[in-house]
Amino acid sequence: MENLDNRIEAVLFALGRDVTIDELSQTLKVDIGDINEAVDKLKLKYNEAGTIVLYITEDSMQLITNKIYYDDIKLFVENTKRQNLSMSAMETLTIIAYNPKITKSEIERIRGVSSDFAVGRLLECGLVEEIARLSIPGRPAIYSVTKEFLKNCNIKEISELPSYNELKIKDEQMMINDIENWRWNNEFNTWQK
Repeated sequence: MENLDNRIEAVLFALGRDVTIDELSQTLKVDIGDINEAVDKLKLKYNEAGTIVLYITEDSMQLITNKIYYDDIKLFVENTKRQNLSMSAMETLTIIAYNPKITKSEIERIRGVSSDFAVGRLLECGLVEEIARLSIPGRPAIYSVTKEFLKNCNIKEISELPSYNELKIKDEQMMINDIENWRWNNEFNTWQK
């Protein structure tokens, strides 16, 4: 079968999970013998000396990174966790910070949209944590900010965060400044025409 090894390689790379020989055979509609021959070619290409290794178990295979590079990869994974948060994650983080011991349904009621991804991202980044579960049906988790969050904000206690009213006044002042700047720019542009 022509380029079967390339086809299998593409599937393994794209899926990023282990795939069985039976799954390859059924999905690609190829005889198991041909699959095994193609896998033998891939074994030569992806040996222990390379950066990518063909990891084979009793009944499945997967393309994985060679373990000698795990320390380098770990640095990038940790760096990814430090990347900027989306606006929805920042909004969710603010809600949790100003409402310690809050459930996801309460967050969603405040935001008006699902917060599954935002809460998951914040948990992944170590900025919020599950501190308890309510003793009601469904046992919803209760979330609060972590010490990592406090450290990132350069504060020791949540009470050191600026009050809501302080933030509201600053936000309103920024809106007034934006409107004044917009007016000035429009008047200036009209005057030049």
